[in-house]
Amino acid sequence: MVRVALTGLGFMGKTHLGVYQKLPDVQVVAVCDADKERLAISSLDAGGNIAASAGAIDLSSARTYTDYGAMLSEGGFDYVDICLPTSFHAEYTIKALDAGFHVFCEKPMGLSGAETDKMLRAVKRSGKLFSVGQCLRFWPAYTEVKKLLDSGRYGKVQYAEYARFSAPPGWGWDGWLLDGKRSGNAALDLHVHDVDMLLYLHGRPKSLRSNGTIERDGSISHIATIYTYDGFVVASTGGWNCSDSFGFNMRAFWVLDKASIELDFSKTSPVVVYPKGEPKYALDLPEGDGYYHELKDFTEGVAKGRSSGVVTGTSAAESVKLCLLEIDSARRRKELAVRL
Repeated sequence: MVRVALTGLGFMGKTHLGVYQKLPDVQVVAVCDADKERLAISSLDAGGNIAASAGAIDLSSARTYTDYGAMLSEGGFDYVDICLPTSFHAEYTIKALDAGFHVFCEKPMGLSGAETDKMLRAVKRSGKLFSVGQCLRFWPAYTEVKKLLDSGRYGKVQYAEYARFSAPPGWGWDGWLLDGKRSGNAALDLHVHDVDMLLYLHGRPKSLRSNGTIERDGSISHIATIYTYDGFVVASTGGWNCSDSFGFNMRAFWVLDKASIELDFSKTSPVVVYPKGEPKYALDLPEGDGYYHELKDFTEGVAKGRSSGVVTGTSAAESVKLCLLEIDSARRRKELAVRL
């Protein structure tokens, strides 16, 4: 039995609780949140930009805390799942690692390169397992596309683009998501998903040029970037300035030597392949979402004592640093070489 201590009962915390109910041999034994009322939760209503599984949550067997240090001191669990605002990620991750626990931390890993580097040093010092919620690496639509790209069936990628659009995230505790100092705004919090995916599928670009909607606090609520690779380019755009009625959608598109692939979550068939000279077809996708598969992967790693390596602290830190380079490019209105 893998025992979990979860801290933070916002959108992602509730989503993770819903996943843990479905995983065999996993038990949430401790829950921490500064708000006592949240600790009395009885039903799952995540309220974020992607629908989460709903259902009754039974926390009667879990110890509850409003003090994170007290939870760590009492122990009795294998790892800590951190679902707090990004501004707390580094501090709470390092405390848990130094206390001798494995850590799963929500994305983005941190607000700065210095924070992610400090977290990586703590991981190395502790010898514990560590991963970050870069869930697209586990999302069936993206994992099936990766298999197709890696197979070489349709040749090499000539062009790729990634897009992510959302209404303003009004569900964040105390409005933290719209506070650039606490979240990095959409250019980090939202855009990091697609940045992580392009790094996963295409590797590190040679250079990039970004532009964006810069808010009064200097943070960026919508960003658009062109990345230069050897022999092809990648484009990515994302933000949360859409109207309330829009909701959320994520899309991607790949042009290969012998086919085009479209991913669009607004459509009945999220992934469609268009081969040259052949009929189009929809990819069959495994059940479950990225939240389920990432936590299944991590809990299995904890049980086995070794990580799958799909998402590492190093890869998550690189995704943060690339986002920050894009933000720098947008502010300076300049193409920048990628040296992370």
